[in-house]
Amino acid sequence: MHHSEIRNSSTVFTTLETGSGDPVLFLHGFPDNHKTFSPIMETIGKKGFHCIAPVMRGYEPSTISHANKLHVVDLVQDLLGWMDDRRWDKVHLVGHNWGAIIAYAAGMYYPNRIKSITSLSVPLLKTFQDSFLWAPLQTLHSWYVALFQIPYIAELTIRTNQFALVDFLWKDWSPGFTPNQDHLAEIKANFQNPGILSSALAYYRNLNDLFTESGRESIVGIFDTNVTVPTQVLYGLNDGCFHKNLFEHLLDESDFPRGFRKIGFDHAGHFLHWEKRDEVTKLVLEWLEKNK
Repeated sequence: MHHSEIRNSSTVFTTLETGSGDPVLFLHGFPDNHKTFSPIMETIGKKGFHCIAPVMRGYEPSTISHANKLHVVDLVQDLLGWMDDRRWDKVHLVGHNWGAIIAYAAGMYYPNRIKSITSLSVPLLKTFQDSFLWAPLQTLHSWYVALFQIPYIAELTIRTNQFALVDFLWKDWSPGFTPNQDHLAEIKANFQNPGILSSALAYYRNLNDLFTESGRESIVGIFDTNVTVPTQVLYGLNDGCFHKNLFEHLLDESDFPRGFRKIGFDHAGHFLHWEKRDEVTKLVLEWLEKNK
């Protein structure tokens, strides 16, 4: 495992990399960092795959962007820029949390560039239109989204009591799991850098942006398009971030016409790749091998 850099035009992103072979991009979410995939990457990198985990845009000082550059379609453009930088024609995607949302979007907009997708702990967002019927409690699960819309107040709340909300979200989203404290300390330390926390929250603040072209394109694309890339969705049945019914009842094979499987895990929550590391690694590797 080594640190490296990857570019999108003139912007440089830090990465972790290991292995050689078919490229696999690992996309992290919130509140997290790119090191979250390290143990999985170590194993997969030894099986004929080149594993790369970039620091997502806005999560390091050199990539802090204006909020209007942090829509889903913009983040997908980062992915394409990385591919062009390394001269990759196609890649596999493994995404958790926001990384899964970006992976879905890439499969919608640029299916000819994506070999396969593994989504960890996030349903297809277009299913949210039926969530009130199948998962009425999702509104309670999503309370943090409303908080994150409020500039300054959200940042202040997250920073309060030495970033106690970061600890709370990990424990609330993965009930019964004890997070790695060194990993959480790195996440909190990064959020202390000027501008990082606001950039990370901009992902949420742009979810309902109808006032910019990229905002409208992000919303319409996500809600109206199928993922025409072989996709597997792995999720925990005790996820405190997304109710299990969003996976069990609303994920439809018709939304994934090029191949689909979903697997739920008992006694696991949102940070599935930490809680069920060996099982997740095995399933990711199976999907990669199947869709080489």
